[in-house]
Amino acid sequence: MSRPVAVFRATLAAALLLATALSAQTPVQATGTVKGVVKSSLGLPIGGAQMRLVIPMGGNTPVVESDDNGTFTATKVPVGSVWLVARRIGYRPDSVQVTVIADQAIEASVQLERIAVELSTVRVLGRRDVVGHLAGFYQRMGYGNGRFFTASDLERRNAVHMTDVFRMIPGLRIETRGFQNSVRMRGSRCAPLVWLDGQPLYAGEIDLDAFDPKSFDGIEIYSGAASVPVEFQGNQRMSSACGTIVLWSKRGELRERKRKKDEPTPATRIAEMLETGKAFVVTDVDAVARPDSFNLIRPIYPDSLFEAQAPGRVLAEFVVSPSGEAIMDTFSAVTTTNRLFVEPVRRAVREQRFTPAMKQGKMVQQVMQLPFEFVPDSTARRRN
Repeated sequence: MSRPVAVFRATLAAALLLATALSAQTPVQATGTVKGVVKSSLGLPIGGAQMRLVIPMGGNTPVVESDDNGTFTATKVPVGSVWLVARRIGYRPDSVQVTVIADQAIEASVQLERIAVELSTVRVLGRRDVVGHLAGFYQRMGYGNGRFFTASDLERRNAVHMTDVFRMIPGLRIETRGFQNSVRMRGSRCAPLVWLDGQPLYAGEIDLDAFDPKSFDGIEIYSGAASVPVEFQGNQRMSSACGTIVLWSKRGELRERKRKKDEPTPATRIAEMLETGKAFVVTDVDAVARPDSFNLIRPIYPDSLFEAQAPGRVLAEFVVSPSGEAIMDTFSAVTTTNRLFVEPVRRAVREQRFTPAMKQGKMVQQVMQLPFEFVPDSTARRRN
């Protein structure tokens, strides 16, 4: 072995020994966890708030986002005193100082004050202003002249067959012939007239078990001709003398689709759109986006909360496109008094049309925060 090679190897070995000794003397920085909740001044959880921990002389931790319950968790935060900074569109930023302890979870609470100028609240007074294919259904249900099942009723019954929904209803009986079940009204031997989404089914005996009970938003049952509403009464080709059953199908699945593992949240999408100039907030536009007041879509009061006469509020956030539609991938509830109110609001926002925002003479995308208020109507209690 040549002398230069030997010297090189000896030097390398010494350097490795020195690096090992130094690394053994350098302690790994201890970390802890910060978790907590973000609430409004009214005490409601705020979802989609951006939480950042500012470390003195050490930069910032990655942003974490509060969930629908306003809760957040930041892990691997260096020990010591740090500032927890909370931001949310439409709210005044706030910060609190916390002391992180090694291998422990520190609880923190942040309250944000609303500063945005809100649009006029969309007020839902009981079931008075229901529009769409279920408007007549809820109006007739308020009169109480028949037997009614809402989508919530059907979900609670969890019936496998349609005829199972009708079992134990006074005035109805289920007859079984071979493999088919038939519904008969009291004192009648003939099949009731069946309507589907406002159209009569003329086929005589309808196999109701061919339908999935969970595929309907509402079912009406009238045991005799005298109780059948005029719009469902018979004519020369059909008769309601043997009773009438009215079925209302669900109009598509409008629930929030499940996000993939690494897919951004609605609040993150909006933050990215604002950062890249693809959307604007109300203070950045010349004319703000607004709902079409001549065709205002009000949400349907959730069945269980309507029956309990429970009031509620939802502050919905979404981006309005230049075509006047809500971009549903950006929809979320900033605050709500009850999560059951959110789905009806989502459906209403999807169907609503808006006047788009204007900036420098052009229609642009704008972030909208639209408040909804649900007010019980004691004069329209459900009667079955």
